[in-house]
Amino acid sequence: MFEVDELAYRSAALRWSPAGKFLFVISLLVASLLANTLLVPLLVLIIGIALLGYSVRFRFPKVIGLLVLEGVAIIIMGGLVIAIVTPGDTVWTLDLLLFKLTFTDAGLSTAALVTLRALAGISVMLFFATSTPIPHFADMLVRLKVPKEFAELMVMVYRYSFMLLDEAARMHLAAQCRLGFRGRMNTLRTYAKMMVGMFIRSMETAERSNVGMQCRNYQSGVAMLRQPKGITYFWAVLSVVSFLSFYQLNQLCISFGILVG
Repeated sequence: MFEVDELAYRSAALRWSPAGKFLFVISLLVASLLANTLLVPLLVLIIGIALLGYSVRFRFPKVIGLLVLEGVAIIIMGGLVIAIVTPGDTVWTLDLLLFKLTFTDAGLSTAALVTLRALAGISVMLFFATSTPIPHFADMLVRLKVPKEFAELMVMVYRYSFMLLDEAARMHLAAQCRLGFRGRMNTLRTYAKMMVGMFIRSMETAERSNVGMQCRNYQSGVAMLRQPKGITYFWAVLSVVSFLSFYQLNQLCISFGILVG
């Protein structure tokens, strides 16, 4: 999570309106999910990959690769299951000695459509995640009239999680120096003590932070050095036009029978 947020602060699309990006991504995602043809999710996937590449300046770090590989593996497994269990005319049979896998025409078309939809969704959501830091996302929620307590809580959890991770790293190093992980039972006892210590430290940190915020007359709100841009008519028009264009393209593909899932 922290590596993705660090990418967001270095993103080429950092200065774009968070609400605008969110609305555009949602329009692409909904258009892909509502499509009955393979062409629309394929185009959304291409757009998502292009936007993701622009966001990370076409330097895909390992964390992005791991997220994509994990998602693709799950999607492919799900697609195989759909292709096997969906009834229809048999297209291909794979004999694995103990059992046979039968693929049908309806199963393959449904699996291809679901796989493309999932890949398209991953690409556009990764673009949003790698171009929108958590504080910007919280500011967007406040602008969208989400209760500010929710946004404030999300930002505080995000910020204080860094402190808890640093504390956990120090405790782990101290336990290693005292041979606390030597032996299975000793390791279990050490981790149990670490969890108890982390809980106590988190409560102490919360109490000190509460006193500090009260002393500084904290009035709630998401404080940032530079406020992100709000949504403009450009993003609204772009999102609506994109959704309607993909909807019309889907209807045309159905009418002419092009890549129908």
